[in-house]
Amino acid sequence: MHKEEIVLLHLTLFHIKRLFEQAGIANGHFKLYDSLDVQPVHIHKSKADHKKAILMLCKGITEVFKETPPDEVLRNPKMKELLEVVG
Repeated sequence: MHKEEIVLLHLTLFHIKRLFEQAGIANGHFKLYDSLDVQPVHIHKSKADHKKAILMLCKGITEVFKETPPDEVLRNPKMKELLEVVG
């Protein structure tokens, strides 16, 4: 993948993280990602840094779904509200 594509994937996963946090679903699941200090807007960071950030976001998202099944996530009232605004 080209760096631009990696950054776009990073941005997409970052938005999922934000949705979970705003819905109150993420309870420390993204600490590793936050400690990396690499965000999608940090385009000066290396491709490898963005790949590592993507892996940490995927790990956090996986942990959320291990604790809360996807159908339960979608039934969360705050998540429903956020998805209506986004969609």
